[in-house]
Formats: sequence, structure tokens, C-alpha cells
Amino acid sequence: MTEKEQNVKAVVSEIASRRGVADMTTDESLRQLSDQYVEYLKLIKDNWSSCHASKMLNVELVQYIVPRFRQLSAPLRVRILTSFFYLKDTLRVEAQDNLMEVLGFAETDANEWVRKMGQLLRPFILNGMIDLRLIDTETAFRIITFLDEHKDSTYYEKEGLDSVHICSVKESDGSVASNGIQNDDEYTQYYPRVNFDKLGDTILKRAVNRRDAYAQRRSLSITEI
Repeated sequence: MTEKEQNVKAVVSEIASRRGVADMTTDESLRQLSDQYVEYLKLIKDNWSSCHASKMLNVELVQYIVPRFRQLSAPLRVRILTSFFYLKDTLRVEAQDNLMEVLGFAETDANEWVRKMGQLLRPFILNGMIDLRLIDTETAFRIITFLDEHKDSTYYEKEGLDSVHICSVKESDGSVASNGIQNDDEYTQYYPRVNFDKLGDTILKRAVNRRDAYAQRRSLSITEI
């Protein structure tokens, strides 16, 4: 073999070895992206987790999400879009083209929530701002204005949650004092509005009265016969 042929063979071997390393690197990167994607979906399935899930996002993972977005369930698509609201400005700008691809899918989605989230996200992805005019707040403002202008007995301000809750804050102090219970922690701060022992006694008493009345009617009917 001539020196020239040896040189050519050496170059070909080097190129082949580089290509093999590149292929291995590509496969490894894909596996890592796949693992990150799975972890991201696990995080985003939990309630109120979009902020934490968004910390996993990077340009490569956003690119990985694009072709898979439409394959996910509607709740997951909504949560993915929600996680985009927590993107850092640098990532939002860097991955803007891929994010806009996802929004293109979202804005034509069959699910109304996905479409609405896509509409809200578009101005945020483009300029980092949310356009609240896309939300139907006009009706709510009109109702509030109407109630402010028409102050009559027909309309009244609804009481707080503590009033409509099963436990009454206003009555708790009286219950504590009458029962001699020490209010030592937050778990004993509230007491049921209706004493369930008394409620059980009432039900039992009602049942006994009905039984006695039935027995009395039965005995009278037998006597008449």
C-alpha cells in the first residue's frame, strides 16, 4: 500500500470514528431530553406546579415539546401553556420561534381552554406582557358598577367564608366558654355550628316517637276488630 493510500485510509477511519462518536452523542442527548420531558410532565401533573415545572425548561426541551404537544391530553396542554408564563425573559426570547409554534397549535385546538390560554400567551411570548383585554372582564365590571350605583335592599354584600362555613367564628367563643374548652391551637379554634351529639339524640327521639305512634295506631285497629 502506497503512502497516499495509507493517508486516505487514515482520514476515512478518522471521519468514521468521529461520526460514530457524534451518533453516540446524539443518542445520549435524545435520551437525556426524553428523561427531562418525562420529569417535566410528572411535575406538571400536580396542582399548582407550573412554576416549578417551568424551571426545567430550556431551548432543547421546548423544541422537544413542539411535535409532541398535540399528542397530550387537554389538561396537560393547558398546564404546559401555563408553565410558559413563568419563563425567564432570556429563554422566552431565545425559544420564541418554538414557543410560537406551540401557540399556533393551541390557538386552533378543539378545546376551548387550550385556545384561550394560547390567545393569552401570544402577547406575552412576543413582548413579555399579558393583554387582559383578551379576558371577558367587561361583564364583571358592569355588574360591580350596577351594584354600587343601585344600593337598595334587594342587593346586599355577601358575608365572608367564615359565616357560610360549617364552623362559625362568631359562635366559637360562646361554645368554648360554655363547654369549658381551652382554645389552645388553631385546630380547636372553631367548633361545629350544630352539636352532632344533640343532632343524633333528636333523630333518635323522632324515630322512637314515630315507632310509638305506629304501635299505638296498630293496637287501636286490633281492638276495633
